[in-house]
Amino acid sequence: GHFVLDARVNLTEVLIDSHIDPLDIQKNSPPYDPVRDWKLPPDDVVRAVVEKRVNPTKERASPVFFSTDATTGQRRLGLSLVPTNDRPLLIVGNHQLFGQDLGMIISQLLEDRNIVARGLAHPTVAEGLLRGEQEVRTQRRRYEFGEDVRFEGDLFQMFGAVKVSPRNFFRLLQTNQTALLFPGGVKEALHGKGDDYKLFWPEKTDFVRIAAKFNATIVPLSAIGAADSADIVADANDLLNLPFGIGENLSNFSKSTVSARFDAKDDDETFIPPLAVPKPFPARHYFLFGRSFDTTLLDPNNKDECQRIYRGVKNEVEEGIDALLSARKDDPYALDGVKRSSYQRLFGKDPPTFPLSSLPKSRSSL
Repeated sequence: GHFVLDARVNLTEVLIDSHIDPLDIQKNSPPYDPVRDWKLPPDDVVRAVVEKRVNPTKERASPVFFSTDATTGQRRLGLSLVPTNDRPLLIVGNHQLFGQDLGMIISQLLEDRNIVARGLAHPTVAEGLLRGEQEVRTQRRRYEFGEDVRFEGDLFQMFGAVKVSPRNFFRLLQTNQTALLFPGGVKEALHGKGDDYKLFWPEKTDFVRIAAKFNATIVPLSAIGAADSADIVADANDLLNLPFGIGENLSNFSKSTVSARFDAKDDDETFIPPLAVPKPFPARHYFLFGRSFDTTLLDPNNKDECQRIYRGVKNEVEEGIDALLSARKDDPYALDGVKRSSYQRLFGKDPPTFPLSSLPKSRSSL
């Protein structure tokens, strides 16, 4: 009977979530809009989630973040050069193995620059993102009371992820928000042997044209580390060839999975996670926010110019990946998790990384 005296309890939210509605307020209210109505959880809930779910990963991966001057192409340690203005922001990057770096990206943007990046989730993950406002508040309260949420999809929803679709992508930029897009999708996140850090982007300029329609700033993002943190024992091709009907069952499962791309058939996308064995210590993760592209003067109906910007964004991501792979050779802690962990225990902080001079400036021409 004294739970209302607990500072963690928001009695208003409890009443809203209940079925007590004598004035039919909920019944007569418009349905919850996950794009427009979503709000970031309170600071204490954000801190609790980051502390419990993100910081253990950051402690093991010792991530390093860089950003790029849009004019000179020079790099800087940290995210101070990631642009923020009164226009929407579109962050476009390569999808790492299993998407295990998303928490680090989103939390760092929030912590360093107060940028709320909203992910576009694959339909299979997004099946758990459709429960509406009441479920979002319930998830927040679980963290307020130190409880856990059921699965990662709940966290995606709590931190603003929406189902990937042209409409949701369009409306995020239309409402002046920040969208986080991985054009390579499942093919990159569930990549096979020998495909580490390769881009599998469709040859379509849709995201550039929509960005131009709303004068969005496009920021390329290059990331490495996940593919070096696990050994792929069997990829989709290996698993599809398994005997005793196993491969056939996996094939049927993949074909029945809804594709993330609206213009593709469901069986065009292979949704079969590789069998991977995590290494005892993950590789260090590096993130490079590249030279940004301003679309203010870009005509979304000019296909040639949109194609040029599309190629520029893709090249910037690829060059960023290559630059990070080369620069980390000068970081003695990059692939040596034991050495990195020892440094953390001894000094209580992450070890230093390679000198900034090892990271060449962006070669992209705007």
